Amino acid sequence: MILRLVELAIEGSPEENLKKFSEAAVAPPVPDLAVLPELFTTGYVLDRIPDIALSPEDLPELLPAKMASRENVWIVAGSLPVKSSRGVVNKMVVYNPDGKIAYTTEKVHLFAAMAEDRAFIPGKCGGTFDLSGKTAGGIICYDLRFPELTRRMTLGGASIIFVPSQWPGGRRELFRSLLRARAAESQIFVAGCNIGGEHLGVIFNGGGGVAHPNGNMLKGSIISDGITDFVIDLSDVDKIRTHIDCLSDLRPEEYGSRQPAKESP
Repeated sequence: MILRLVELAIEGSPEENLKKFSEAAVAPPVPDLAVLPELFTTGYVLDRIPDIALSPEDLPELLPAKMASRENVWIVAGSLPVKSSRGVVNKMVVYNPDGKIAYTTEKVHLFAAMAEDRAFIPGKCGGTFDLSGKTAGGIICYDLRFPELTRRMTLGGASIIFVPSQWPGGRRELFRSLLRARAAESQIFVAGCNIGGEHLGVIFNGGGGVAHPNGNMLKGSIISDGITDFVIDLSDVDKIRTHIDCLSDLRPEEYGSRQPAKESP
């Protein structure tokens, strides 16, 4: 499988960004799957989010759906601000090669340090989905810091987790370290896609990547500025586990809850 990360800058209107990122997702050579960043149409313009949030009815007709169908590719359309009965959620939408919505999930953990909770409500995990016969899942940016969420999807059979993000360049090494950690501890692929350039005075400049189940970052092929393709083989998950199978050694009875462990008398 050829997996593409589209790490362009957010510039202009939501419509302009939607067009730019969608076209980059299927630029030749057309990949099998493309991943876009978190909130790639708007960025974190928190004061405007309630007004520019999409309705759920808008999602099936968006440009990435049309591009996915036209080019017969999977598109993990980053995340978008979407209205719900509870408030606005930060929602990931995945389109299959027929241009249909195959999966959605919502950002579970809001980054209060950026006042994200002013514009969004905490979301619900969408679990896993079928990706051409394999199982996949998604989390969004700050969710990467919470291994419980990735482990839940791994136990649900996920071979790969997609992580659309807006992770500041000053913490790039942490971002990549967490991608590697989530991959190694669960022995799965983890693909993190960050925005490029500068946004609202913060330098991002991409820097995402794909972590292999062995914990190493894969080397990609640069197609053009902000567009990188990676060759991945999801069967590597099973191959890695024939040597060391961490999941078979889990002992959840010893992990407890957040309550402090009691000392034995």
